[in-house]
Amino acid sequence: MAGFVGRRLVTLIPVLLLVALITFGILHFTPGDPTIAILGIDATLEQREELRQALGLDRGVVEQFLNWAGGLLRFDFGQSLYLRVPVADALVR
Repeated sequence: MAGFVGRRLVTLIPVLLLVALITFGILHFTPGDPTIAILGIDATLEQREELRQALGLDRGVVEQFLNWAGGLLRFDFGQSLYLRVPVADALVR
């Protein structure tokens, strides 16, 4: 029984990694500029660049994924851009 559970836990790791990669890919490669979606079309280039830096969108894709996955492992889901509260708090409500 312990061997069965151990094997299941070992196979869970690549499955979770694959799900994380697919989820990140869908979120990252969705068409459009997220800074325009957040700030609106009237935002200046400087405002958009400032938000892009604050969100870490100016970094490479690999670094963005590692930061995102690291946050998931720490149960740090970030800050809700619309509610202005931590996502974990919004989920609890």
